[in-house]
Amino acid sequence: ILGNAVVIGMETDNANWGGWDLIEDLFLVVFSAELVLKLCVQGLPVYFDCNGVDFSWNSFDFMIVTLGCLDFGMSVLFGHGGGGGIATVFRIIRLLRILRIFRIVKFLKQLYMLAFGFALAAVAVFWVTILMFFVLYVCSVIL
Repeated sequence: ILGNAVVIGMETDNANWGGWDLIEDLFLVVFSAELVLKLCVQGLPVYFDCNGVDFSWNSFDFMIVTLGCLDFGMSVLFGHGGGGGIATVFRIIRLLRILRIFRIVKFLKQLYMLAFGFALAAVAVFWVTILMFFVLYVCSVIL
C-alpha cells in the first residue's frame, strides 16, 4: 500500500515516463493476488459479511481491484488512447487506490487518534461557520 502511494505521488511529478503503466499493472497483480488469497481463506460469505468488521474495506478493495482489472482489459483490447472516454474514467477511479493508505492508520493508535480528532474538529468548524453566518445575518438586519 505504501509503495503504491509513493509510486502514485512520483507519477504526478513525472507523468511523461513510459514505465508507469507497467508498474501500475504490477501493483494490480499484487492487489489481485491479495484479494484472491483473502477470498480463498475467508470465503465469500465471510468476506462480504455486512456485519463484519472489515466489510467496508473489503468492499472498497474488491471495487478497486475490479475496476483496475476492467481498466487493464480495456487498455489491452482498445489500446492506450489518450482521447478520453471511458478509459479516462477508469484511470481516474484507479486513483482511489491511494485511499487504501488510510487502512494503515487504524494500526497506528496515536495517528488514528490524531486523524479522528481532525475529523471531529472539521465538524466543529462547520458548525462554527453556520453559527457565524447566522450572527452576521442578524447583525446585518439590525444595522
